Amino acid sequence: MIGADRTKDLAVLKVEASKDLLRPIKVGQSSSLRVGQQCLAIGNPFGFDHTLTVGVISGLNRDIFSQTGVTIGGGIQTDAAINPGNSGGPLLDSKGNLIGINTAIFTQTGTSAGVGFAIPSSTVLKIVPQLIQFGKVVRAGLNVEIAPDLVSNQLNIRNGALILQVPGNSLAAKAGLLPTTRGFAGNIVLGDIIIAVDNKPVKSKAELYKVLDDYNVGDTVVLKIQRGGDNLELPITLEEKSS
Repeated sequence: MIGADRTKDLAVLKVEASKDLLRPIKVGQSSSLRVGQQCLAIGNPFGFDHTLTVGVISGLNRDIFSQTGVTIGGGIQTDAAINPGNSGGPLLDSKGNLIGINTAIFTQTGTSAGVGFAIPSSTVLKIVPQLIQFGKVVRAGLNVEIAPDLVSNQLNIRNGALILQVPGNSLAAKAGLLPTTRGFAGNIVLGDIIIAVDNKPVKSKAELYKVLDDYNVGDTVVLKIQRGGDNLELPITLEEKSS
């Protein structure tokens, strides 16, 4: 294995074989998919090799709840039968182009219920080259600690991502982001609450990470934050996200 990305449920394997035995698949554009478009899934369900099933694109930009406990955004939903053994196999358009990698199903029985999911080819094209080059994915981030949504709800924050801690030597600190602290009386003084990134709304911690996933290290974004009763905009350069 060359590298893996748990966040997107993708991995790159190196195959020792002569070039004449390997035929790279053509990669299609998942960004141009439409609901109702025909698609085909290939895999080894229940050990039956090279099984082909046919269906349509049922939905786009779905959140996929993987078995690893990670939520994968931007998923393709299909009614093509996907069962255990299909994961890692290709989802194809009617021309045989790769439009996704099959990854999960929604089921109460353990078998296909007509709700399968695939990671879009646009995500694959972004992740795989990094896995080949670095063995990991280099992600952009703010490198601040964000409060879990449960904590935010307890603090009566219903919209946005609350900043808990800001490392002193980080670009976030230099940009002026403020952490959550305690006052002299022991009361909680809320830090900045991020409500948008480049005018893209942020309603939760998960949404913040989902929005930032579209950016690269070194990109500059404008954060819209709530600080007390004021709304502010702060430009900040994204760093490599710490693990």
